[in-house]
Formats: sequence, C-alpha cells, structure tokens
Amino acid sequence: MSEATTIKALAWLTPKLGSNISVILSSLIFTYLAWVYLSSTVLHPLGRFPGPRISAITKLPYWIAAYNGTQVQWLQRLHARYGPVVRFAPNDISYTDARAWKDIYGYQKGRKENSRDRKFYPEPENGSPSLPDISDTEKHGIVRRAFAPAFSDRAIKGQEGLLQNYANLMVTVLQNALQEKGGAGADIAKIYNLATFDIMADLTYGESLGCLKTSEYTTWIELVFTSISFIPLIQFLQSYPILGALFKMLEPESVKKTRIAHHQYSADRLDRRLARGADRADVWSGVLSGDGNHLLSLQELRTNSEVFMTAGTETSATLLSGLTYLLLRNPRSMDLLTKEIRGAFNSNEQMSIEALARLPYLNACIEEGLRMYPPVPQGFPRTIAKGGNVVLGEWLPEGTSVSVSTTAAYRDPNYFKDPNEFVPERWMGDPKYENDKRDARQPFSFGPRNCLGMGLAWHEMRLLLSKVIFNFDLELCDKSEDWFDQKIYVLWAKKPLMCRGVRVSTGA
Repeated sequence: MSEATTIKALAWLTPKLGSNISVILSSLIFTYLAWVYLSSTVLHPLGRFPGPRISAITKLPYWIAAYNGTQVQWLQRLHARYGPVVRFAPNDISYTDARAWKDIYGYQKGRKENSRDRKFYPEPENGSPSLPDISDTEKHGIVRRAFAPAFSDRAIKGQEGLLQNYANLMVTVLQNALQEKGGAGADIAKIYNLATFDIMADLTYGESLGCLKTSEYTTWIELVFTSISFIPLIQFLQSYPILGALFKMLEPESVKKTRIAHHQYSADRLDRRLARGADRADVWSGVLSGDGNHLLSLQELRTNSEVFMTAGTETSATLLSGLTYLLLRNPRSMDLLTKEIRGAFNSNEQMSIEALARLPYLNACIEEGLRMYPPVPQGFPRTIAKGGNVVLGEWLPEGTSVSVSTTAAYRDPNYFKDPNEFVPERWMGDPKYENDKRDARQPFSFGPRNCLGMGLAWHEMRLLLSKVIFNFDLELCDKSEDWFDQKIYVLWAKKPLMCRGVRVSTGA
C-alpha cells in the first residue's frame, strides 16, 4: 500500500474510531453512575429509608453543613420534610421518634449493644479509652460502678461547701463585671463558664484553675474552646482513613505540639492529684480505693480526667447561658422564677442544694431550657452491632450509624405543642400540654452509657442559676437580642451573652 493510500485510510478511520471511543466512554460513565445510584438506593439495605437522593450516594451535603456549623438546622429541615426517620448519608440514619432511644441506646438482654460511632468522637491523645469509650460491656459496667459513688446524690451533697464557695465567688465576679462595664453589660455566658471550669477542676484535680479569681480563662481553657471548632474536620478525617493518615503525615509541627501540650496540661494536674491518694472525696474516690482499685491504667485515668473536664463544664455552662437568655426574653417566666426563689430564701446562706431541688418552677425552667437549648444539640451516634439490630421494627445491617437528632426531636410539633415557645409549665402538668411526648427528650442520653454526672449537673445548674436570680435584676443588652443565632460544631459556638443589671437587696 502506497503512503498516500495509507494516509487516506487513516484519515477515514480516525473520526470513526474517535466516535466509537466517545460512545464507549460515555456508556461506561453512564453505566458506572447508574450502578452507583442503584447500589446506593434500590439495591442498598438502607435504600428503603426516606431522604435526599444525593445523600444516599454521598455524605458531602452533611459535611458541607457541618463545615458551615449548620448541620443541626439542616437535619431539622430534613426531618420536617421526610418524617421521623431520615437517611442523611449513605450509611447514616437519623431519628426523632421517642421509641428510638431505647432501641439505639438501651440495653436489652440477649441483644448486642450498639457501640459508640468511632468516627464521631475524637480519638484520645494517649490512645487509652475513657469510660464512655470502653467497648467491653462488662468492663464498662465495672468501671462505671467504681465511679458512680462519687456522683451519687449523697456524695454531691458532701461537696456542697465547695459548690457554694464557687457559686458565691461567681456572684462577686458578676457584680464587679456589671459595675465595671456599666451600660456596656457583662458577658454572663463567660462567667458561667468560669464557674463550671473552676468547680470541675477542683473535683477532678483537687485544685482550682483560678478562673473566677482572675475573671479570665486560662490558656488551656482557650485551647479547649478552639479545639471544639475543629471537631467536624476531625470527624471528616476519621471517616476517611486515607485522608486521616495523610493529615497525620502532613500535620504541622506547631499544631502537633499544641495538641500534646493540651493533653499534658491535664495529665500533670491529675498526676499531682493521684500522688495524694484517696485523701479527699472527689471523682477518684471509688477508683483509688476499695473495689475500684487497679481497674484503670494511668493513661486511662488521664483520659477520663479530660472527659470530666469537658463533659462536666461546657455543657452545664451552655445550659445556664441558654436558659438565662430564654428567661430574659420571656419576662413572665423570669418574674415567676424570681418570685419563687426570692420567696423561698432570705439569704444566700439559706440556698442549700437540697432546698433548691424542691422548687418546682426552677426545675421546670431547667427542663424547658434543656429542650429548647440542649447542650449537645446534634445527638450521640451509635454503630449497629455485629450481625445487625432492629430499630423501630426495621432491621439494620451492622456498621450503620444511627442516632436520635436531639434538636430536631425536641422542636418537633408532633411531640411538643408550641415547640418553639419557652413554656416551663409543660413540665408541671399544664393540661394544655398533656399530649407532649416528654420521653422524646433525653438530654443526658439514655441507657447504661448515659451521663454519669447528671445528678451533679442538676445541682450545679440549680445553684448557679438561683444565685444569679436571687442576687441580680438583669436585662438583655441590644447586641445579644439575636443570641440564639449561633453556629454548631457538635457543641454550640456560643457568642457573648451581654447583660446589664444591678445587685438587689436580699438580706444576703
């Protein structure tokens, strides 16, 4: 064949081949996309659950919302559209139905426990599990029973002197801040945080952090707050092991040093406490003596101390901040609560934690605050156990991530009448709200792994709030009128809650 003939043949064949290749590539791409869609929806074990089609294929919509701090509002909209069960990612199911609490978090004989979703919770710096992370159910029960006496009602009442000292110091700090700032107002959210960190540090390390004395956060606490905003990134990296491994390889040395220093700060203080042995009643009493001795390694003790310092501080202060805002926005409720507290006591000294526990409207206000502004607004993801489990009568395959979306459940009009209204009376037997599904709200989680410090939190919240209400007449500053407009990075990214006010004459 001549050169000219060959060129002509190639010229004729090239567009034919190009056309065929384009058709083949297009067909392959279409086939792949069709398979991805079918395998994620029709053929997938979770394909029967409602939710956005794009979310059945990829978790990207959730990650975008999480990065923007709007994932809770996003899930609320999904539940409003699709109902009480929503598939919001290929392997993730969200519930608002009250019955799901028992199926997801509860213990049932002969049924395997759904473990914590490891992708959601940051790994401890030293690699040792804390109490909530102990996977073995039997060991978890043993360790929990060792810690339990320190959080019993009797033990908490034994710590009343400590709680009262910090509560009274908080009153002084707030009074000084109101006087110094004048019309500019004082950030009461910060003052609540100062108090809860000092209290928990004393119970955990046997020493105060000195926050109330200086009216400022320590560098360590500032690191705690800063790290919260990175939790969605950590969750993202833990969900994709390759990315997580790559991040560890490329992690800047300064970030690594900061992370290690944060852990060491807590570890050093715990070590000083442990060196003193069982010399005082605190959270370590049952672990350092009696049946609890030698249950945990030193590294596990250190990890637990960090958990106590975060779970027992930021959450209580968050509820107090949100409830104070709600009361200031609802003058009738504030007036009723003020009359109840000031009518029950003539001085600060009379305000015992036992007496405060008997105030019905105070308890109702806290219950309603936990509904409208839950300290953990997103939920507590669990992973379906090996072999699968049944949730709300539906079998789910092992590895499925499931949770009750707290804010979506607490604001659902199917469970709570006037869901966006602050109504403490709904917790006091008001017939108008008799059909509320109160068991849909579980702010301290549910089951054998619920919050061990719930009793302490209740006494602390009642005491600190009552001290403020008893001693001050407050009003909200204009700049904090929209305070509920906040981002969420697992926890609320609270803004300053600015209040004006004066100390009242109470005979204190």
